[in-house]
Amino acid sequence: MLSERLAQLAGAGVVARERRPGWPPTVRYALTPRGRELGPVLQALWDWGAAAD
Repeated sequence: MLSERLAQLAGAGVVARERRPGWPPTVRYALTPRGRELGPVLQALWDWGAAAD
């Protein structure tokens, strides 16, 4: 399930996927500039949820 979500986010340009060589193979994900633009939106959702308590 997590790998599906990460693939969707990579497809949308929100995260960048970097496969690193070696055994076992590893993959690194990082936010793209587009993904960083979501910061204020996520903060607003967090603030809204925290105020509902």
